[in-house]
Amino acid sequence: MHDHFLKFADHAEALSVLETIGVTIPVGEIGYLDAGLPEGLLALKPVGAACDGLVYAPTGETATDGEGFDYPLMDAVEGFHVNLRMADGAALPAALVDFAVAPEPATPAERFA
Repeated sequence: MHDHFLKFADHAEALSVLETIGVTIPVGEIGYLDAGLPEGLLALKPVGAACDGLVYAPTGETATDGEGFDYPLMDAVEGFHVNLRMADGAALPAALVDFAVAPEPATPAERFA
């Protein structure tokens, strides 16, 4: 198995592009999928606990909590992020190549278990 990290402009673009490769998602829904996917695709999940596609990154600034501990301020990274798990030997569908995050994140916000 190998994972791909994809970034779309927004949720609508993700749905549209995924539909071109045969991924059918009911209107208004997007979440973890591991069944009914085209051959070679094992699982697909928008990033985020609420499957909102949001990834957060440090802004470079810090704040201090009520106990005096500093913590990094975070802000949403532009785009709608989706993780895709594929079977060994399966190639990323051509329609998704331009949406692959490159280079792959060294510390992805979320991975499959």
